[in-house]
Amino acid sequence: MSRHLYFAYGSNLKLRQLLRRCPGSTVAGRARLAGYRLAFTRYSTKRKGGVADIVAEPESEVWGVLYDIDDEGMASLDAFEGVPRAYRRETVTVTDDEGVEREAQTYIANRTGEFAPGREYLDLIVSGGREHGLPDEYIRSVEAVKTHA
Repeated sequence: MSRHLYFAYGSNLKLRQLLRRCPGSTVAGRARLAGYRLAFTRYSTKRKGGVADIVAEPESEVWGVLYDIDDEGMASLDAFEGVPRAYRRETVTVTDDEGVEREAQTYIANRTGEFAPGREYLDLIVSGGREHGLPDEYIRSVEAVKTHA
């Protein structure tokens, strides 16, 4: 069974949530995805608001965490992320804390618009970012996202 690096930037930053979806996964460290910004481009009836996506933007960056996940875990994550209807899995190049570029799988939304996330969902992303020690400036920028409730 092969292993995959997965770059999480949304609610899967929360280790507890990720492990429920992909038991046996391990944290492989923080990473930065240059040339993208965090956006909320898909409406989720479950979350009652916008859900996280990454959108190409040359001068921006998205911080997240790398997880090491097996084939079964990636298949489970595909199902949770609604592949191929809601999201698609793509390979991106991220830079880890040692400055090493690494290829990782991530999810990009099949966009339906721009939507404000719910406060509870955004708080999940923020607390997941804090859990992994993402940079304070980045965390503050996520906290500043306007929510609908």
